[in-house]
Amino acid sequence: MSVFSIRIIICLLALNLFSHAANNEKFQWERLKFENRDAFIIMPDKHIKTQIPWVMYAPTLRGLPNERDEGWMIKHFLEAGIAVAGINIGESYGSPEGREIYTKYHTFLTTKRAFEQKACLLARSRGGLMLYNWAADNPTKVKCIAGIYPVCDLKSYPGLGRAAPAYGMNPDELEKSLGINNPVEKLKPLANARVPIFHIHGNVDTVVPLKSNSGDVAKRYQILGGKMQLVVPNGQGHNMWKGFFHCQELVDFVITHAKGKKAPVPEPELIWEGGEFTEGPAVGADGSVLFSDVGADLIYKFSPENKKVTIFRKHSGRANGLIFDSEGNLIACEGANTGGGRRISVTSKNGKVRTLTKEWQGKRFNSPNDLAIDNAGKNIYFTDPRYVGKEKRELQFEGIFFVRPDGSTELATNDVQKPNGIIFSNDGKKVFVADHEITNNGTRQLLSFNVTKEGKLENKQVLHDFGSSRGIDGMALGPKGNIFATAGSGNDAGIYVFEPGGNLLHVISLPGDPTNCTFGHGKNSLTLYVTAQSPKGQKKQSYALYRLRLDKD
Repeated sequence: MSVFSIRIIICLLALNLFSHAANNEKFQWERLKFENRDAFIIMPDKHIKTQIPWVMYAPTLRGLPNERDEGWMIKHFLEAGIAVAGINIGESYGSPEGREIYTKYHTFLTTKRAFEQKACLLARSRGGLMLYNWAADNPTKVKCIAGIYPVCDLKSYPGLGRAAPAYGMNPDELEKSLGINNPVEKLKPLANARVPIFHIHGNVDTVVPLKSNSGDVAKRYQILGGKMQLVVPNGQGHNMWKGFFHCQELVDFVITHAKGKKAPVPEPELIWEGGEFTEGPAVGADGSVLFSDVGADLIYKFSPENKKVTIFRKHSGRANGLIFDSEGNLIACEGANTGGGRRISVTSKNGKVRTLTKEWQGKRFNSPNDLAIDNAGKNIYFTDPRYVGKEKRELQFEGIFFVRPDGSTELATNDVQKPNGIIFSNDGKKVFVADHEITNNGTRQLLSFNVTKEGKLENKQVLHDFGSSRGIDGMALGPKGNIFATAGSGNDAGIYVFEPGGNLLHVISLPGDPTNCTFGHGKNSLTLYVTAQSPKGQKKQSYALYRLRLDKD
């Protein structure tokens, strides 16, 4: 049998399958020709007569979308009174020609079919190139953008060589025009128009890599002041995994914005204010929250039962980061400056305070800042920068140390500039560190290190670079292994949530610049306690303790 004959058979089989699928469709698909191109419209059974909310889907190719894959989402949209539409613009890769067809189809739907002017865009895979480029040209016509592993960078897929013909250019010409043709570089108009974004993208996608597509969009969009939420299913690539197409968060996101509702966001609850510089919250076995006031040289205790804040320890040694060990002892990083202990101290249950370690190789620490206990519950890792304090420095570097229960201390790494917050990964094989210099040209990065058998930290990786923005202070590990980091200043102040690979998932806004955070235990495992500046607008802004009740990690 010839190759030509085999091709004919395959095409006939494909047509037969497509026809069979069409004959068994549950929804009322209106298939039409527009500008000599295949298009579709699916109307809900019940909908308003004018200004009908709608979803523009891409890519619309032969067999896409279909009820087998996208049916669950479409069903929810229709039940919410939201129409779904799309048009086949071929393999345009977001070219100006393709964008022009989208504009004409948008005009047709909004003028002839009573659709609302602003559409919700839903992009799957290479549909990201098509819809993002159109959205950047028409930000006032977009309510929101949702994506399922969407392509956002022409260089990553399909590559400039394959994409260039669709743009009527050669690869070199297309590369020079990426500023006006590459979605990831065209986000500013969308941020200015306050278009919210939601993506779901697997962390092992080799076809459309997470880092250079959804990950890069999330990072850039936050810097531009936009709001985005990224969900990263662990172990998923560019596939037909059910979770991509039955994502309740994506559907809720689209429906909320299509119907003009306000998306629910966690609201910080102010527990206490009046501190000079609050830091280091730690939750005890009884649910009480201890936190330090570095400026006042105090450690406070908040009791959720009676909602009172009392002094736990006076003359704290300028305690900063705090943590409880498995026996209920309070471990504190005592810093520098007036009265600073420059040590790691242990406060037992009876209130007795002792020094666990204060020096390495006979040299006093700079100013212990934050700490974490390894997964074995034995060794305590702590960062040792110097931000304030006129005490003479005995160490000529700012590093990360670990101390054993017997007080013996070793240098874990000095491959950092100014280490601050530190936490372990869920499996204990990695440590996440905030490298946070406050000088104009300082390093402000989220780092990861591998933990060796000897307890040393090696293989430094930069997971996220904050550039000139205020970087991370303290951090906490969420129940599912995500990193909750206190960062940003002013309007950008908040909890920056990263997945373990360093991709920014979303930001929870706070009323003041944050310093540290920690999660509760048991039934309160999704309660996040945050130390931060008190709300703005007061005569004198102080530092405070907040509580955030989250519905997910």
